[in-house]
Amino acid sequence: MIIKPGVKIQLLVFAVITVLGVCYTGIRYIGIGGGLLNRSYVAYVDLTDSGGIFTGAEVTYRGVPVGRVGPIELTRDGIRVKVTLQRGRHIPRDSIAVVANRSAVGEQYIDLQPRADGGPYLDTGDAYTIPRERTRLPVSTTELLGNVDRLVSSVNPRDLGVIVDELDKAFSGSAADLQAILDSSDRLLETAEKSYPATAELLDNGKVVLDTQRSQGTNIRNLARNLNDLTAQVRHDDPSLRSAIANTAPAAQQAGGLIDDLTPTLPVLLANMTTTGQVLTSRIDGLRHLLVLYPMALAGSFTVTPGDGTEHFGLVMNVDSPPPCTKGYEKTKIRYPQNTKQVPAETKVGCTLPKDSQQVVRGARNAPAPRPYPQVPPGATEGAGEPPGGAQGGAGSQASGEEPGATARQSTSDGSVQMAGYDPVTGVVYGPDGRRYEMSSAGGQQRLLGDASWKWLLLGPLAQ
Repeated sequence: MIIKPGVKIQLLVFAVITVLGVCYTGIRYIGIGGGLLNRSYVAYVDLTDSGGIFTGAEVTYRGVPVGRVGPIELTRDGIRVKVTLQRGRHIPRDSIAVVANRSAVGEQYIDLQPRADGGPYLDTGDAYTIPRERTRLPVSTTELLGNVDRLVSSVNPRDLGVIVDELDKAFSGSAADLQAILDSSDRLLETAEKSYPATAELLDNGKVVLDTQRSQGTNIRNLARNLNDLTAQVRHDDPSLRSAIANTAPAAQQAGGLIDDLTPTLPVLLANMTTTGQVLTSRIDGLRHLLVLYPMALAGSFTVTPGDGTEHFGLVMNVDSPPPCTKGYEKTKIRYPQNTKQVPAETKVGCTLPKDSQQVVRGARNAPAPRPYPQVPPGATEGAGEPPGGAQGGAGSQASGEEPGATARQSTSDGSVQMAGYDPVTGVVYGPDGRRYEMSSAGGQQRLLGDASWKWLLLGPLAQ
């Protein structure tokens, strides 16, 4: 029989393809020549029982195939499984070897589950053996069937029938509702998955909040205790609180009326108090000294009348004890009692002895020095004088705080100036030139009264 050249070529090509396929299968799946090509390495797994594992079974790492099971050897108290693993897969030596079932009908394999990400790794050094305490075996079929049998035997058939009947009654005709619940559960899970970052952040922040509450537990308990006392007191005073709330509106109305009634004169009072406050502030050291000594002087005055029905007086001649002060009065002219002429007072003389001198110990030089005179901010007393219409609201009076000479001349029809006296109600006075002035307490007295303007601080409020 003569074979045609074309057939020979086809047979040759088929033979080459077959050899290549067998070599690839042997190298890729069986592992033949892996050691020679340095593409695989060996490790061992100690087991108490095979758990159904067999030679040629797959070996996975994190669920990814990485090798095959080799020969299985018996040991004194178990078996030793040789596994061939691919190089390039860094598998930690601290991994757990689990014999698992790929399906319900068997087909066991070994799954390597790492317990840490770092080394050392199985592909470094000599062949490493995973010890027995880091291995897991599947439940045997016999044990599984025995457990199922015991479970079924523990259930009373009559009770099981009642449960089935009740379940039938409970879920009969509720398929649509159950389907809606399942659909809603799916949407709920999808929403929860989308909100996972926010939920995780909320849980992390919640831990911070809980830690803060735990550290502040004592303060929170004290707050709750005090709040309890407060609410108990509020409950006890409930009638009084209700009465106060009911009377608040009438009281507010009366207060509003009082403020309206005080509107014409209250600015004047406040302006006067501003001036008085300035004086008191600059002399506060002297006032403090007076308040310290006055009670002592007042208490000493009662020694004259001790309460025995008589008054006790004593006379001590202390002429020139201490002697009077003459230093500082050298240029002062002596004025005898016979001279009754009006002479200006000497205001620039005084005792110039040191403060520690024993002469004139109660002189003005020993009084506390005044503090700097406090200045009122610009515009603070603006509008603090008499309001339009005066204190009684009459027409034609000057606006509050108006400076003297700011109003028009009052004249009659024939051009003559009409003169009038001081009106203590409105504070209005007419000068010789016919101009209308207002004697308020907000300023302007110096211009009208001169050096005697300070007296108006006392006379002004009394006259009004």
